[in-house]
Amino acid sequence: MQLVADKGLRDLLLQVTPSAREKLRTVLILDQPDRDAIASELLRYGDANGIGWADVIDMLTLHPDTRRKVVSC
Repeated sequence: MQLVADKGLRDLLLQVTPSAREKLRTVLILDQPDRDAIASELLRYGDANGIGWADVIDMLTLHPDTRRKVVSC
């Protein structure tokens, strides 16, 4: 199951701009409360993109090994 999530995440990251990947990396380096606050802020807008990115941040918070891989890329 983890391999499927890693592949899906890898595919997603390949679709976004380098600057968006860098912003995500910056968010993922933060402490969990800060990541949670950013994900909550994204959800407030209620659009599909914000919800999607909040889900990515939450998923990576729940899977620290995968989060470390994304940060180190």
